[in-house]
Amino acid sequence: MPGREVTEGARPEQGREEGLLRSIIEQMADGIIIVGKDGIIRFANPAAEQLFTRRADELVGTDFGFPIANGQPAEIHLVRPHGELVTAELRVADAVWDGAPARLISLRDITDRRRAEERARQVEQERAARAEAEAANRAKSEFLATMSHELRTPLNAVIGYAQLLDLGIGGPLTHEQRMQLQRISASSRHLLGLVNEVLDLAKVDAGQLALHVAPGSAAAVADGAAALVEPSAEARGIRFAVRCADGDDEQQVRYVGDEDRVRQIVVNLLTNAVKFTDAGGSVSLVYGRSTRPDPSARLRGAGAWSYFAVTDSGIGIPADQLSRIFEPFVQVTPGLTRPNDGSGLGLAISRRLARLMHGDITVVSRFGEGSSFTLWLPAADAAHPAEGGERPGGAGATNRGLADIGELLMRNIQPLLDAFVARVRGEAPVAGAAALRFSQLADHLASYLADLAGLLIALEDADGRPTSVLAGATEIHRVVAGRHGAQRARLGWTVGAIRREYEILREEIEALVRRHGSAIAPAAVDEALSVTRVLLQQAQETSTRALTRARGTEDTP
Repeated sequence: MPGREVTEGARPEQGREEGLLRSIIEQMADGIIIVGKDGIIRFANPAAEQLFTRRADELVGTDFGFPIANGQPAEIHLVRPHGELVTAELRVADAVWDGAPARLISLRDITDRRRAEERARQVEQERAARAEAEAANRAKSEFLATMSHELRTPLNAVIGYAQLLDLGIGGPLTHEQRMQLQRISASSRHLLGLVNEVLDLAKVDAGQLALHVAPGSAAAVADGAAALVEPSAEARGIRFAVRCADGDDEQQVRYVGDEDRVRQIVVNLLTNAVKFTDAGGSVSLVYGRSTRPDPSARLRGAGAWSYFAVTDSGIGIPADQLSRIFEPFVQVTPGLTRPNDGSGLGLAISRRLARLMHGDITVVSRFGEGSSFTLWLPAADAAHPAEGGERPGGAGATNRGLADIGELLMRNIQPLLDAFVARVRGEAPVAGAAALRFSQLADHLASYLADLAGLLIALEDADGRPTSVLAGATEIHRVVAGRHGAQRARLGWTVGAIRREYEILREEIEALVRRHGSAIAPAAVDEALSVTRVLLQQAQETSTRALTRARGTEDTP
């Protein structure tokens, strides 16, 4: 029959076409699989084997597992046997295979392209976040400086008029009225002190604080500070003592610094000691000279140092709070019910002032037993650098080489990210971590590492002078770490998981620096790693707080 002849005549032609199609498919660089109408894989070319990391005979006969529809290209995510996630672009075309209708599916690996695009987007987002943080930091400093000036003017007027009324200028006063005026004066002076602290902090951060550095007498500073604080100590029933250290001549104990600022620091340390010491306790101020300062003090140069040591028998400071007490607005006993008032700025300002005068403040404390704060300043007859100041993360000759380490980190951001992501995927601190995309696991870390590297470079380049880069670094790290914690909350991470990933990041940074920093001075390597540990610890705490806020619960490790 004619119809039969046509059908049979077409079969050899169709077979040749399928054979040609198979030959072409096997040579293609894109992964090609043939899927029947039932969704079962009928054929897979060598490129598909590489894409799935499975042999063709393992793929054939299995369900494709993804929706198949003709039309625009679609993206799918393939999870390889070892948990590696691959992004592929999927295209579908109708075909005939083994004489039956089928679909030809082209799979192109676009993982690297998507990672590059996501990294570019992430870098842009981090650049915007960094600019936003820097702008916010500048606005904060400008606001604090402006408002501090604006507040001081009316406060001085309030204090002045209260004093005039107390003198009887406006007429005779009753005893009750005089007591009320005294409370007004005391409250106004307290508020003025807080405003002055905020103004000082803003000036120091902006690098606008002028110091008048000259040799000065430690005895004069000690006596002047004691005269201001001793009345409050007596009123609280606290034993108060001031003396020169044994073996030192008080006339020979001289320092180099700004006398007013040195007195301000000592008064602040004494005031805190009295504030946190109960009745019956003791507070002492000892001043002297030493050629062996506290090893934890970040001091520049060799020679003798003058010191003011304030020791109390008060409540002490918990060990986990010692690293934070010099941060602005930090209180050891926070909250509305804490027994002592204050802004939390005194110690932050005191340390920054000390470092601007080439000195430092150290602390030793045992919770429940008391504390000892020591102000170190260059001795007047000692050879110390003519220039210097606050160097966040450490001052001194060991800073030479920090820029080399910063540049090392800057050059190796991508290898660090790759190593970090690989370890997180391997350890999987939370379920499903191994299947997350690279950009999800490396969230915000590219910007964080760039800022960390830039900070190390700025520490050396600043040559001891505060700069806007250094002033804004803490705020930038806080913003980046906060956003990282919020992103981890959306992925279901826990506090323990965040802690572990920061440990991994620290270990990878240290391994990189130790591996490639052999030509850098060991002291600079140690100093850079010390700075890194502090910053990572602060970032971890910020990320943890952001995670718990985002989840609305107090998570547990």
